[in-house]
Amino acid sequence: MQNRFGQNLNWLNKIYLKYLTLLFLLLLTNSPNHYAQTLSAEEIYKKVSEAVVIINAYDSNNELSKQGSGVVINDKGYIVTNYHLLFGCQRLEVLHNKEIVPNTGIIAIDVERDILILKIEDKKFSALKIGVSKSLVIGQRVYVIGSPLGFENTISEGIISGLRSHNDIGRNLIQITASISSGSSGGAVVNDKGELIGISTLTVKSGQNLNFAIPIDEILSVDISPYSEKNSYPFVDLEIFYNGRDAFDKGSYQEAEKYFNRFIDKYPRNYTAYNNRGLIKSKLKNYTGAIKDFTKAIEINPKYFDAISNRGLSKYDSQDFKGALSDFNKAIEINSEDASIFHNRGVVKGLLGDNSGAIVDFDRAIYFDPYYEAAYSNRGLAKSYTGDYNGAMQDYNTAIEINPNNDSNYSGRGYVKDIMGDKLGAILDYSKAISINPKRDILYNSRGLSKNNLGEYTDAIQDFNIAIEINPKDDDYYSNRGLAKSNLGDYSGAVQDYTKAIDINPKESNSYYNRGCIKRNLEDFRGANQDFIKTIELDPKNEEAYINCGVNLSRLEDFKGAIKIFNKLLQVNPKNNVAYLNRGTTKHFSGDKNGACLDWSKAGELGNDDAYDLIREFCK
Repeated sequence: MQNRFGQNLNWLNKIYLKYLTLLFLLLLTNSPNHYAQTLSAEEIYKKVSEAVVIINAYDSNNELSKQGSGVVINDKGYIVTNYHLLFGCQRLEVLHNKEIVPNTGIIAIDVERDILILKIEDKKFSALKIGVSKSLVIGQRVYVIGSPLGFENTISEGIISGLRSHNDIGRNLIQITASISSGSSGGAVVNDKGELIGISTLTVKSGQNLNFAIPIDEILSVDISPYSEKNSYPFVDLEIFYNGRDAFDKGSYQEAEKYFNRFIDKYPRNYTAYNNRGLIKSKLKNYTGAIKDFTKAIEINPKYFDAISNRGLSKYDSQDFKGALSDFNKAIEINSEDASIFHNRGVVKGLLGDNSGAIVDFDRAIYFDPYYEAAYSNRGLAKSYTGDYNGAMQDYNTAIEINPNNDSNYSGRGYVKDIMGDKLGAILDYSKAISINPKRDILYNSRGLSKNNLGEYTDAIQDFNIAIEINPKDDDYYSNRGLAKSNLGDYSGAVQDYTKAIDINPKESNSYYNRGCIKRNLEDFRGANQDFIKTIELDPKNEEAYINCGVNLSRLEDFKGAIKIFNKLLQVNPKNNVAYLNRGTTKHFSGDKNGACLDWSKAGELGNDDAYDLIREFCK
């Protein structure tokens, strides 16, 4: 909620919470070489292509049904690809350089993250060196090598255009500009050193150049266990699970919930299914149901980090910040090296007013992930709340370096510049944020406030107009526009805006107070007092409302009423010298000279120099 003079950049506009669904653990022998040389596209292709294979999928009639790609990831013959290639099919075969490997074993299935790991004979094909996905940054150059339409080992080039968390699109994915055509699913996504940082997984057909890859760190966390229907779920049931996940990815949450209902009916002890259904319910804003499902998953597996973390997030969404904090504490006891859980706990601590504790958690998040943009951004916000504006500026600068396309980073930095008195710098940052996200109403409101503080009232009103056009139901925007209009002397327009703000939010005391001040300027003292009395009713500690109300009553010659108001204020704050000064003046007008002099004397003792002038003039 904004106050009448400034911007309140609340935590809900800044958080970047992530729903985590980490299921399994796998350690591969290949390790990243951080000092490897940057390679050209030609060198990348030569190095990578021998490790990228074609995957053919056959249906129950032994007819070729699908074709995709796969990547050899170690000398043991492990090949990673997408589970959706197997979906609806009976068997897979590997094709590389015209050589067919018909017998492939399945050693890992993660339907949830669309990962499938196959096994062929050791050292059959060259393996690709493994990179690290958690150190990826937006703008980094990447290459995709796959087999679109069966054309083996085709290379495309692009950059990382986004790092999408589970909370954004239902999975942790790398968004890339390098094209992914049909048949490239499961292909290698490598950095400019030729290291595997992920596998291609999907393209959003309705979007322009929206391509996604599964990060290598997700792949390396899959549990290796030879698959058979005797020791695992039948394919038909895995397909129910996959259909649920697929519907979730497409945003069809009610359909997804039906699939997981079916799966849970068959497997009521499957904790990952409860976790997934909980995620779906959270997307449907059924937080009570989500918490119930996460709790069931935890009952089955008390050490299930994902469900504990996700329950904390649902508690956060339902405004149960203390409950969220408790769950994040438990999750950290299980996994004390997860950057996102420290980040999320830091956000909740900030919401609970523990900004110092929040900063410590953001420090830990950044320690585990030095490229964690949201941790820098939110640490900057926490530092601004503790008065460390220089530190906040440094954090926002770092967040912008990591991701120069996030409007929240610029708006956060603009907020700090505004506090530090750099109004022009703040306006420039808000303008940059608007250029990135022109439909975000709060940005126009923030820029309007900075312009208002610079005395650019007409331009400020234009910004508030746009904010209201985008979101006509935010009372703050009307209230702030009313402030700018009053600064221009348009009191009637200001009263209309404050009245609209009150209609939207009748419990916001500042709107009544500001409207009362405008009515006072228009000499509508009775109307002003109605607003000041309402302000006091909503905010009994607003001392200015008592003062203005009492002064107006005195002007209306209701001296008893005025003295009563000043008495109430002195009960709230016995050291308010202005209350003594005005009560004394009211007593003077009502003929109580001794009472007036006593009050003025008390006002003087409390530091009001004007009181001594009155004493010298009237208390001889």
